[in-house]
Amino acid sequence: MATKVFISWGGELSNSLGNALRNWLPSALQFVRPYFSPDDIEKGAKWHSEISLELQNSNLGIICLTKDNTDRPWIIFEAGALSKFIDKGKVCPLLFDVEPSDMKGPLTSFQSTVFKKDDFRKLFVSINNSGGDSALTPDVLDTVYNMWWPKLETEVKSVLSEPRRETTKIRRPEREILDEVLQLTRMMSETIARPARIPEASVTSLLDELEKILFILRIEDSRVLSHVFPKIIPPLQHICVNAGYSDLFKKFVFQIEEHPARHDELRSNVRREREEKKASKSSPVDDDIPF
Repeated sequence: MATKVFISWGGELSNSLGNALRNWLPSALQFVRPYFSPDDIEKGAKWHSEISLELQNSNLGIICLTKDNTDRPWIIFEAGALSKFIDKGKVCPLLFDVEPSDMKGPLTSFQSTVFKKDDFRKLFVSINNSGGDSALTPDVLDTVYNMWWPKLETEVKSVLSEPRRETTKIRRPEREILDEVLQLTRMMSETIARPARIPEASVTSLLDELEKILFILRIEDSRVLSHVFPKIIPPLQHICVNAGYSDLFKKFVFQIEEHPARHDELRSNVRREREEKKASKSSPVDDDIPF
């Protein structure tokens, strides 16, 4: 089974470093499938669909940190999103020309890796260990790492040495920062905090069947009903309200109260279903329920 690694970045330099890592990983560990969105605009546009899905399916997350992006809202946002879907121990900030002491805020809660041969090897081992049956044995792992490390090191040094790269932080207007944080917060709440929407038809079907069960219990054994009903209502209300169907829940509660017309309708429906089962002869039918 392939190991999916989500590579997060922020800024031009981090983009180039992440791209180098994306190309190197599956060469060194062939069972690894990195996800890397190279375009900054695409990242925002794809978050609600492609990127959020990739996050959920990833086994590890690597955050490419440089001197100019350690406090960028997008980096902090994706780090938080990664920790929602992936075990915190498998979310790793990868530091390029950055020391662990330079990290601030939420990023300090993760175990970081400095881009140096010995330290990066620990991350390499962690990725390999996630490969299951495809993982390399320790001896083979050492051989592969020693063979492929120079290629990645050379590529990273080349990226870092390019004169057009600017690592000096430019003070951004507070309004711009606040707008970006607000946008990311809304995206987080919409794509992560909000539970997956349950189809209305499924909720309606569930409530209908429960109503029939409670109706039968009312006839057969009101004591059982009085014991079961209070335990069903709170979790059912929670499901309906959080799925956005509070009106269906209110209707359900209204209908299961003493309403003769509704009970006549339920009695008729249950009888019809039993007659249909008898006619099909597909399963034995219990006729002991008094109507």
